[in-house]
Amino acid sequence: MSLSLALLAVLAGVVTAAAVTIRQLVDRLRTLERQAITDALTGAFNRRYFNDCLQTAIERHTRFGESACLVLLDIDRFKEINDSLGHLAGDAVLKGLVILVRRGVRTLDLLFRTGGEEFALLLPSTSFHGALEVAEQIRALVTAWRPIEGHTVSISVGVSELRRGQSPLEWIGDADRALYRAKRAGRNRVAGGAPKDAPIKVMEGARRA
Repeated sequence: MSLSLALLAVLAGVVTAAAVTIRQLVDRLRTLERQAITDALTGAFNRRYFNDCLQTAIERHTRFGESACLVLLDIDRFKEINDSLGHLAGDAVLKGLVILVRRGVRTLDLLFRTGGEEFALLLPSTSFHGALEVAEQIRALVTAWRPIEGHTVSISVGVSELRRGQSPLEWIGDADRALYRAKRAGRNRVAGGAPKDAPIKVMEGARRA
């Protein structure tokens, strides 16, 4: 082999090695990015990413008029599961719930874990009545679900449609008030409504909006 060919072979090896290293670095960065926005236990997105996505939805609503709805989900009497069955059982319920909810929504809908047993679902390009229907479908799925033999799980759900000029905290506040209305009405319900002091619709059973 001539000297020039040998040099080319060496250079080709260096370039290949560099390409592999760059690809590994890119993969590693992507992994770190996912970890930074993901809840370690459940695989849902975390609270930090939730705040970012709410702000993005508000900006799109302001600029393009794109509708969006926020759905807050809270597992009813979750402390009783932990106390009676242990934290491993509680963790299994949390992880199973995320899998169940994701099966019932679109790929563009985003699920976040915002607290211990509290989750938020962001529904882009969704009307208020459409969000109520999605929320009721999820509630019914959870009610029929048996994650632990001999035990049932239910959720209370609050739904709020984004209104022009709202801040993230105001939007969350609307959904949170609806959620607590559902809990006060007896749990295992969907409540929708939203502006402060406005009537809130409470859905029971399998009725749809």
